[in-house]
Amino acid sequence: MSEAPEHFGRFLVITVVVSWVVGGTLFWWLRRRALNRLDRMEESTSEEMLEELDKAWKPRPAITIRTQTEYLPFLVESIREVIDRGLDDDQVICLQERFEHSRPNESRTATFTVETRGQADTICFDWRRDDFDRIELRVRAAPAIVRALKAHRRKIPKARPDQARR
Repeated sequence: MSEAPEHFGRFLVITVVVSWVVGGTLFWWLRRRALNRLDRMEESTSEEMLEELDKAWKPRPAITIRTQTEYLPFLVESIREVIDRGLDDDQVICLQERFEHSRPNESRTATFTVETRGQADTICFDWRRDDFDRIELRVRAAPAIVRALKAHRRKIPKARPDQARR
């Protein structure tokens, strides 16, 4: 009977060592397999990559409006009617001040983040003001915003040199 506890202790030590080795090896193998599976999930075919690039790099619609600076607040309000969120009152006031205080023949830019039909998008305003208080405004935005601006552009008078000198 004295030999049984001695063999049992050795058996217990060997079992613990072997289970640690087997457990560590199993953990390493399962982790490696999971990481390889994740790597394969991220791989795409060339067609999928090209399709994703087309969506990401699609040229944004733009519109150019030439008018007097006094009509710009109405233009900004037509944008605010189309968007769901963004361009709050403080931003509109700041934008109008930038329109008014821009120097002649200097190009300026402003970009705002808005939400249109549940999707986040940006509106980019690029403008140049001339000596006669006329402004050429180029707006790049979502198609719904550009359509609203086209409809609004028909309603406002165009900037002409003879109008500015009066």
